[in-house]
Amino acid sequence: MSEKEEILRKIKTQELAEAFNKVDRSLFLPENLKDYAYAHTHEALPILPGINTTALNLGIFMLDELDLHKGQKVLEIGTGIGYYTALIAEIVDKVVSVEINEKMYNYASKLLSYYNNIKLILGDGTLGYEEEKPYDRVVVWATAPTLLCKPYEQLKEGGIMILPIGVGRVQKLYKVIKKGNSPSLENLGEVMFGRIGGLYGFYDDYDDIEFRVNKLERQIKSILDNLVKKT
Repeated sequence: MSEKEEILRKIKTQELAEAFNKVDRSLFLPENLKDYAYAHTHEALPILPGINTTALNLGIFMLDELDLHKGQKVLEIGTGIGYYTALIAEIVDKVVSVEINEKMYNYASKLLSYYNNIKLILGDGTLGYEEEKPYDRVVVWATAPTLLCKPYEQLKEGGIMILPIGVGRVQKLYKVIKKGNSPSLENLGEVMFGRIGGLYGFYDDYDDIEFRVNKLERQIKSILDNLVKKT
């Protein structure tokens, strides 16, 4: 049994299995990696310095846990090469995908132009995307220091969010279901992702001093606003 067939055998949702069969991953990879589209599926593939595409086994597992169906709207944080974006778009009604890296945004934009149900945003995914809320599902392709509150707030009640959380080499994948003020969290196992950038990401992913200062100012303002509301 090939690695592709092995992944297909493990997929629980019929819609994802059909999308996986339909979308050719090699079309989304650089020329030097096309032969690895369905090989070494437990390994992340390097796309740019410091940027990898999620290992195929793990990526498909995450989408399977999202429980994707027709009629849904999905927020994706981290478009990357666009492969997983395409899989989601094959299933749901609309995908809003936010990518912070301009080179990756441009790369994916060309490959995803075929789809009319994908909205690509160049911006900070840790803020979610207010204009299109609420979302049925949220998936995050980089590890966060904690639960990303903004994207979580933009979920519908009962919606599902899949994201890795952790610091250093201790990272865990979580399935979060929105339930009022007490979200349901399920630990799906240990993982290893690149760290997320942005306002609610990791500081040292950015060398821009002005960005760091603005980030601190916005965090302080948010804390002060919350204190005012409580008084």
